[in-house]
Amino acid sequence: MKLTNSELLSFINRIKLKRENMSRYRSQVANLIEKLEKKIAEDDSSGLKVTKVLRTGSWKKGTILRSSSDNPIDIDLVFYVDGDENLVKDVEGLHDAVVNYLEDIYPMKDISKDANAEGKTKSIKIQFSGTGLEVDIVPVIPLEDLDEYVWQPERGGGGKYITSITDQLKFAKEAKDFNSSYTSVVRAIKWWRNHKELKGKSSKETLSSFTIELIVSYLDMNHGAEKNIESGIIRFFEFLSSGNFPIIHFENALNNPPHSAEPSFVGDPTNNDNNTIKKMTNSFWEEVREEANYAFEALCLAQVRTGNGDTINEWKNVFGPHFNINEEN
Repeated sequence: MKLTNSELLSFINRIKLKRENMSRYRSQVANLIEKLEKKIAEDDSSGLKVTKVLRTGSWKKGTILRSSSDNPIDIDLVFYVDGDENLVKDVEGLHDAVVNYLEDIYPMKDISKDANAEGKTKSIKIQFSGTGLEVDIVPVIPLEDLDEYVWQPERGGGGKYITSITDQLKFAKEAKDFNSSYTSVVRAIKWWRNHKELKGKSSKETLSSFTIELIVSYLDMNHGAEKNIESGIIRFFEFLSSGNFPIIHFENALNNPPHSAEPSFVGDPTNNDNNTIKKMTNSFWEEVREEANYAFEALCLAQVRTGNGDTINEWKNVFGPHFNINEEN
């Protein structure tokens, strides 16, 4: 049997971070921003200056999930920094300076450079044990010749990762405006990813939230906004498991998309030089697609089951034992 939007929203409401629970995290984040900006401003020797701070990621885009033991609340903060030319080019010095400031502000906290297997980092992570909050701080440097674009320096010789944070957020807002069920579908897929532990052997291998958002957006833009949540979820799994996965790119992005890519290509909607799944190995990408194919087949089977219990069991095979369509008390 098919599930209605109302039934699936009962599940979505269980897995999302509720608005009434955001306040304790929001005050922690505001306090961190205030203290870090003040610390940088007080240090005349560094030459650093914070010109803007943006909250980004799932928190800002409205697709954040509630915390679990394996998946804490994660908030991304982008710090736009300015300074003399030598400082801006000193990537390791820039990251180390921010870490030192944080260690002065929070001497008892766990602060680390969020590195991948090659030791390249774009963010600095701070963990708050009381609430379980994790904050990724990403220093970026505005580009003079590209309005609204920045480069995110990668510590460890990663070079320049050029993107537009503001245009990414605008893209996400337009996706939500285009399809009222967009955030529900994205949240469900993210819950599936976490339940299936679709993370590779290193931190670089994961089906990122950004990639999930982009694929859901691509399907809406190219095949019509799917406001039926069940159909949107099934469409995603069918598409992801396809043997002919296309080159995904978006209009108005900088540069040209490639003709081919390994393992495939899901482009940043602001710059086609950025492949959001570039760091996946072929074997891990194949694992993701196999899990998506299993989910597609299970949910198609759920639709033809005649009993409610049999239908729910198929959904639980995909989303885990927490799947529940009953209204919360």
